[in-house]
Amino acid sequence: MRLMPRPAWSLIATALLIFLSILPSWARPTYELELALGEAWVLQGELTVQGTASDAWPELVFRNVHGAALEVTDVKRDAVAADWGMPDPWTLVIHGSLDAEQDFSVTIGYAISVPRFDDAPGFGTFARSDHTVVLGAAYPMLAVWEDGWVNPPVLDWGDTVVAEVADYRARVHVPPEWRVISGGEERVLEAGIVEISGEGLRELALVLVRDYAVLEDDAGSARVRSWHRPHRSAPAAEALETSLLALQLYGRLFAPYPFASLDIVEVPLRQAAGVEYPGLILVGQAYYDAYPREPLFFTMILAHEVAHQWWYALVGNDQVTEPWVDEALATYTSGLYFEAVGRWDEIYTYWTRTYESGRQRNPHARVDSPLWAFPDGAGYGGIVYSGGALMLHELRLAMGDEPFLDALTSYLDTHRWTLARGEDLLSALKSAAPVSIRPILDRYLD
Repeated sequence: MRLMPRPAWSLIATALLIFLSILPSWARPTYELELALGEAWVLQGELTVQGTASDAWPELVFRNVHGAALEVTDVKRDAVAADWGMPDPWTLVIHGSLDAEQDFSVTIGYAISVPRFDDAPGFGTFARSDHTVVLGAAYPMLAVWEDGWVNPPVLDWGDTVVAEVADYRARVHVPPEWRVISGGEERVLEAGIVEISGEGLRELALVLVRDYAVLEDDAGSARVRSWHRPHRSAPAAEALETSLLALQLYGRLFAPYPFASLDIVEVPLRQAAGVEYPGLILVGQAYYDAYPREPLFFTMILAHEVAHQWWYALVGNDQVTEPWVDEALATYTSGLYFEAVGRWDEIYTYWTRTYESGRQRNPHARVDSPLWAFPDGAGYGGIVYSGGALMLHELRLAMGDEPFLDALTSYLDTHRWTLARGEDLLSALKSAAPVSIRPILDRYLD
C-alpha cells in the first residue's frame, strides 16, 4: 500500500491557493521585542504588541506559557500607564475595554530568570545548560479571543500554546560567545546583537548555542540546518536527511513548506522527544546519544516534528483543549514518511502497541480528550498520538487514498493561517468520504 504524491496540476492549484489565502499582514498583530540576557541569567524584555480588536473586548489578556515566573515591571496601553494584574501565574490582564475593530498598542516591560535545566518546569523549553539556552515563548503572548478569552491552564505535560499567527521583529542582546537560532530569519548586527524577523508565526522561539556545529542543505526554496555538538555529527546528518525528505514529501502531498528556513537543534529535553515551533524544531539530546541504537524512534521524532510545520504552524488549533487535532495529523503524516521509505510496518506496529499501552494506563481517556484528562501525561502519547494515527488510517482505508488526501488538503486550504477546531477536521473528512465514517469515529472519539 503506497500513497502517491499529488499530480503536478494539484501542486499548481495548491500554490495558487496559498497566494490567494495568505492572511494580509494588516490583519495580523505585530510583536516587537527587545530582549537582553544578562550574566545573572535574567532575561530583560520589552514587548510591544499592536493589533485590532476582533470584537468588543472587556480587557486584554496575555498568557505566560513557559512556566517560569514572570516579573512584570511596566505596562502601557497606547503609551499611557495601564492598570493590570495577574490573577494566576500564566495570566496577565490589562484592564480597560476595547470596541470592535479598535486599534491598540500595548507595551509590557518584564524580567524572567532562566533556570538551570534540572530545575526548569515542563519539557525544559525555557532553560539553560552548559551549551544551550532555550527560550521558548520568552514573552507574554496575546490570548486568542473566541467569544471570550481562550486561556487554558499551563500544565507540566503536553503543549500549552494557543495562538493566532503574528508578525515578529526582535532585537536580541546576548553574550558574544552565544549563537542565536530562531524560528525567524536572523541578521547579526554586531557581536552579541542579533535582529530577527518572522511573518506568520504562531510563536517565536529562540535557542542560544555555543560550541556547536551545523550541517545544512536546501529543500526546494527552504534552507535546512541541523545544529549539533561536534561529537554528534552522525545523528545530526541523519536528522538533516530525514528532515529534507520529509519537507519534500509533505510539500508534494499537502502544500509547499511555508517558511524560508527550518532549523533543527539538539538540546536537553525532559518528558519530550521533540518540540515544534514555526520554523524551528528541538530534538532531545538523549536521542542523539542513543543513535543509532533506536533507528525507528529517532526517525519518528524528525518526521513527526517536521509534520507540525503543516499541522500547527500553518493550521493552528487549541493544543490544550483539543491536542488531538494537530498531534493525530502530525503522527499520521509521519507515517506517510515511513510508508514512502518502505518502513510502514515498523510505524504501524509501534502505533498499535503504544495505543494499547496508553489505554491500559488511562482507560477513561479518548483520542479527543483534553490535555487535563491525562494526569501527569498518563497514556497521552499512546492515546492521542498513536490512537489518533490509527483512527486516521482506518478512515483512509474506508475512504480510499484520493478522497482521504482531498479531505486533508481541503482542511488545510480552508484553515491556513487560522485556528481550526476538531469539528472542522471531521467535517472535511465526512464531506470527502464516499461512505459513512461514523462507526470509525465512534470507536475513537467521545
